[in-house]
Amino acid sequence: MSEETVILEDSAPSLRTVDLNKTFRVYARPLDRVRDALSFGRGHRYTEFQALRGINLDVPKGETVGLIGQNGSGKSTLLKVLARLMIPTSGIVEVRGRTASIIELGTGFHPEFTGRANVYLSAGLMGLTHAEVDEVFPRILEFSELQDFIDRPVKTYSSGMWVRLAFSTAISINPQILLVDEALSVGDLLFQQKCIAALRKFQEAGVTIVFVSHELTAIKTLCSRTVLLDKGEKISEGPPEAIVSEYVSLIARRASRQNLIIREGEERRRYGSYEAEIVEVALTDESGGPVSGVPCGELLVVVVRVRINKPVESPSVGILIRDRLGNDIYGTNTCLAGIPWSGHPGTWEVRIRMRVDLGPRPYYLAVAVHSGRDHLGVCYDWIDNAATFQVLPGQESPFSGYARLKPDFFIREVDA
Repeated sequence: MSEETVILEDSAPSLRTVDLNKTFRVYARPLDRVRDALSFGRGHRYTEFQALRGINLDVPKGETVGLIGQNGSGKSTLLKVLARLMIPTSGIVEVRGRTASIIELGTGFHPEFTGRANVYLSAGLMGLTHAEVDEVFPRILEFSELQDFIDRPVKTYSSGMWVRLAFSTAISINPQILLVDEALSVGDLLFQQKCIAALRKFQEAGVTIVFVSHELTAIKTLCSRTVLLDKGEKISEGPPEAIVSEYVSLIARRASRQNLIIREGEERRRYGSYEAEIVEVALTDESGGPVSGVPCGELLVVVVRVRINKPVESPSVGILIRDRLGNDIYGTNTCLAGIPWSGHPGTWEVRIRMRVDLGPRPYYLAVAVHSGRDHLGVCYDWIDNAATFQVLPGQESPFSGYARLKPDFFIREVDA
């Protein structure tokens, strides 16, 4: 076994791995581990599981990098190696700067200790002295909102309370590098929003962040770069929207009963079995004239022409509207709308007419033909960025956000 971990403190914190590998020994029974230890290398009773395979990763100062992938892809293992909670089997790890980590529920916490004692223990492991923890403790307590529970054993805490305490402790040591793994999905909505606001402040301050999540909207919103891991290998990295799209197509291929074919283009990603194909996508007004922009509140018609090459089961045509960051704004399809369609071989035209009550900004349109309610079962054709359009300011009163809900306002004077 060989490994090298370099811990460098300087003014430019960053993370770097070179040909990083991590292999676990898996024993069928606990007794086999003891027998191996007593055999002095004359045999082994374990199988090897390689969790990380040749990972090369460079995270410059101030960048927020998202790690995505299916369960078992190596995301949490990589984060634990970066946090120095786990020793790699081989390769180089460089860590520049004070690091705080929220790797998994309860990491660094002793269940029998109180919340207060665990704050001092965890912050101490992160490099703070007792006097420094004294100084930041009121801030930790205020952020966590656990004033009534801080002197109780953490074994009595709910999972959300564990996360509150762990996150509050981690961000209060003023880290230069922050490693976060799925923890935010456990807390309640208000605390999640509070954590996101804290992460944004860290980004503005130039803190390096590595963020692991299955919440793809958070990945696209928070991260400047995304890395896709699969079976312990880094298979892709780049802009969040493109990598998330690749990840979704990877899941679709594995969930589908068919072999999906991926067609790459400069601006779009396309995949499917192509038993039914999208041959044209057009945006028009009510009279059929082409449009590239539509005022807020006006009608837009999405015309999708589909060629069905052979009989398919329960065909459905759908659209998904995304913003410029790749966040899903609205999606629907003929199946969800309850529209029956025989779908025998031939060329079909599907017209989706809708009033665009969206905020003025550019939008992107993904279009798909699949079986049933969604494309994760049987996907015939999916096209990312099949069309773009601009929503323009309308004649009605302006609003903020993405959707106009058309509220009614009532004002009346009441007795105090």
